[in-house]
Amino acid sequence: MTKASVTIIAAVLLLGSLNVCAQEEVVTKDILEISLYGGLGVPTGGISDWTTGPLPVLDKTYERAAKTGWDIGIDLGYYVTTKLTAGLNFQYSQFGVDAPESEAGGHAHRLFNPNLYARYSFEGESFFVPYNKAHVGLENPKFSTLVFDENSDDVKFRELSYDPSLAYGLGVGLFYYTADYSGIYLEAGYHTAMTEDAEGTYQGNTYVFGENTSVFTLNFGVKLIVGSGD
Repeated sequence: MTKASVTIIAAVLLLGSLNVCAQEEVVTKDILEISLYGGLGVPTGGISDWTTGPLPVLDKTYERAAKTGWDIGIDLGYYVTTKLTAGLNFQYSQFGVDAPESEAGGHAHRLFNPNLYARYSFEGESFFVPYNKAHVGLENPKFSTLVFDENSDDVKFRELSYDPSLAYGLGVGLFYYTADYSGIYLEAGYHTAMTEDAEGTYQGNTYVFGENTSVFTLNFGVKLIVGSGD
């Protein structure tokens, strides 16, 4: 065998070994997560027994307590580490009014919540992954409120927007991998907001909600994970 042949064979083997090493160094890393979810919301505290009124023109209060409702939401997160995710969340919740049909008027209490969230997942060898989650953000509520209509000199119920308030909460859940980069999960959570001093304005008149809101949630969701090779 000539020296040239030996040199060529050695070069081919060297290139092959370098290619194998390079492939072994390519590690798939989770980068982003996108989650969609929805479920039940059970109001507690002030929103569950709230009354509205009286007004200067009507010395009477009305029960406008929130009934069990529903919510939907979306998470957009970044994997800080393989176990820690942080990102943005938006959730919408709606609760019917626990009042006679003649007084409910088709109204609802509505919560609009943009949040920052963090999730810590207890990753292991199993397809099932338990996790803890925390969020903090703003409560943007619309509560069914008794207001005075100056145009008709009458009182009426209106879904009145109140000032944004600090909101925060905690949750626990269980995620199940249905594929390498997707899965489903079940999550239970508690959400509260400092709406006691939140004010709403209608035709120049100010209304104070006067209660903090709290909600227990039970949600089902689907998650897509975006990975990248390093």
